[in-house]
Amino acid sequence: MQPNSFIEQILFSTLRIELYDNHEKSKGIGTGFLVTTEIPDDPNTSLVLMITNRHVLQSNSQFVINFHKRLSGLNQPDLEHTYTVNAGDIRESYYCHPNPDVDLACVNLSSVIDNIRDQIYFRYLPSNLFASFLEPEMDAGTKVIFVGYPDNRYDERHNLPIVRSGIVASHPKIDFNGLPQFIIDAQVFPGSSGSPVFLNNIDAMLNRAIMPMHPITSYIFLGVVSATMIRNNRINFMQTQLKPFAEEIIGLGIVFKSTAVRELMSEAVKGYKSKKLANGT
Repeated sequence: MQPNSFIEQILFSTLRIELYDNHEKSKGIGTGFLVTTEIPDDPNTSLVLMITNRHVLQSNSQFVINFHKRLSGLNQPDLEHTYTVNAGDIRESYYCHPNPDVDLACVNLSSVIDNIRDQIYFRYLPSNLFASFLEPEMDAGTKVIFVGYPDNRYDERHNLPIVRSGIVASHPKIDFNGLPQFIIDAQVFPGSSGSPVFLNNIDAMLNRAIMPMHPITSYIFLGVVSATMIRNNRINFMQTQLKPFAEEIIGLGIVFKSTAVRELMSEAVKGYKSKKLANGT
């Protein structure tokens, strides 16, 4: 398989995160994806960051990610073979968004990837696909897709994530509840935390005659899934005064905007430069 389309390539920039405690006991799974960012004062250096949520990747977590192996002599993935990376202690490469209410974090995987680059196949999301939320076609009701591992479901044989879809439910240009976030109407399940969300811009492309001077691409990166909204259903039992509740997913997900992801990436760059300065390099 030679990934060519946008969707095919995003499948190989999305990673399944397996979380463990200090006793190697499973703590769950989440989704991450790779982006790249340049160092402003060092044009010859760029960082490869894995973006996810703060709640997925706490600074004391141990985690494992599975890349695809690269076919020998070819720039193609070996779909049925994985290369497992145990990230171990991540305190030196872990960064959070500066606002503690923004559920975003990242890990600088640059040195890890540099050491195994010729053995793995991966892609990353370029920053020119990040939405500014000034785009005229940005509106509620627009179709979106997101990529991840809902309820830990994925193609286990080929190590490929699941692509799901929905629509933007709150107006994306307005910060929902005062945070850089918006709501999508989609079946967001646990395990989707950290999933990248993209505007499926086909409808806007069909409206090109309305906005002939505005450049339109097929997909725009909108942000990162953080949580799913639930409701508690009261369950009535006879002969008891206890009033337990059952949680029900209502099909609404919270997404932190790509503008907040840019801010997170800036934090990672500042942290990288500070450590480099401290090491005298």
